[in-house]
Amino acid sequence: MEKEKVFEQLKKEMGEVPKPIENLASLDMNVLMGHLEAKKNAYAGDHLDKKTKTLIALAAGIALDSQGCIMTNVQAAKKSGASTAEIMEVFSIVKFSKSSSAMSGFAMAMEWLIAEGDDE
Repeated sequence: MEKEKVFEQLKKEMGEVPKPIENLASLDMNVLMGHLEAKKNAYAGDHLDKKTKTLIALAAGIALDSQGCIMTNVQAAKKSGASTAEIMEVFSIVKFSKSSSAMSGFAMAMEWLIAEGDDE
């Protein structure tokens, strides 16, 4: 599919063509097409509704610190019927999950510090 047709379709779906997509198209259209095919496959199932899928994608974007994904998926979630309260709840869950992950990652160091005893 030629670049202009891809961009036209993305504008219809997303309202715009994100800059990283434009850049990828300029560098390697085959890689972009693979990415878009993966997106199509990820959203193809019918067990979850579109709003739920966009909220999951938003959570992943937040967890991975991807500004572009966050903004794109906030807009997609709103377009799919998510409320601001639902979006903020997703943010709250991810924020908690990331802090839990940090604590878990620091667990061995905490055990070592406890075993070493108080140095004060």
